Amino acid sequence: MARGPVSGRRWIRAGGVVLSFTAVLTAAFVGILGLLRGSVTDTGSRLPLYTLVFAVTFVAAIYLFSRYDADARTVLFSGLGFGAVAFVLFGLGAEGVVYAVRSPAAVFGSHLVIYFLSAGMIVTGVGFWLVTHWRELIGDPFLAGSESPERSKSSE
Repeated sequence: MARGPVSGRRWIRAGGVVLSFTAVLTAAFVGILGLLRGSVTDTGSRLPLYTLVFAVTFVAAIYLFSRYDADARTVLFSGLGFGAVAFVLFGLGAEGVVYAVRSPAAVFGSHLVIYFLSAGMIVTGVGFWLVTHWRELIGDPFLAGSESPERSKSSE
C-alpha cells in the first residue's frame, strides 16, 4: 500500500515509539539474564504489580476491540493476548531494572547491554512489521464471513 510523505511530527512520534519499545525490550532481556543468573530475588513481592498491569491492559484491550465491532471471541482472545504480553514485558523489564540497579557492573561492565539494545531494536522492528501487516498474514478477523478474493478464486 502506497503512503504519502511522512511529516517531521510523525518521524518524532515514530522515533519515540521505537525508543520506548526498544528500552522496554532491552530491560526485559536484562531481566531474563538476571533471572537466569539467579541474581534477581524477591520477585514474588512485585508479582501483584505485574498482575495489575495485566488486568489494566486486559480491560483496555477489551474496551478498544469492542469499539471496532469485533466478534466476542476476537475481543476476548485479544484482551488475553495483550494482557499476557504486557504482563511478561513489564515483569521482565522491571526485573531487568532491579538487576541493573543491584548489579550495574554485570549489566554495563561488558558489551552485553549493547547486544540487548540491538536485539530490542530488531524485535521492535519485527513487532511494528507484524502489527502493520498482520491481516496479510492471517486474514482479517474483523471481516469474518466476508469472502476474500483468494477464497472465491479457489472455489471456482
